[in-house]
Amino acid sequence: MTVWLLFGLAALLLLGLVALLWRVWDAYAQISPEDEEREREIASLNDAQANRVSDQQLTRPLDPDAAWQTMVERGATRPGRVPRGRR
Repeated sequence: MTVWLLFGLAALLLLGLVALLWRVWDAYAQISPEDEEREREIASLNDAQANRVSDQQLTRPLDPDAAWQTMVERGATRPGRVPRGRR
């Protein structure tokens, strides 16, 4: 009888510990929408700086058409590129 009582108490203690850890982790992991948006903006700026984008482009994001045009221009001016069919 006492073994079952000790087992029950240990199980309840373990469940209580798991519930407590769950609540602490949930409170720690909660991020407000403002903080989440700020993190996205910082990550975007870090990506842009890693790709060596000018400060002007960082403060004024390009529209998709201008970005496509820049990509086409950079691809056309890349030296040493041989089309796949001429190798």
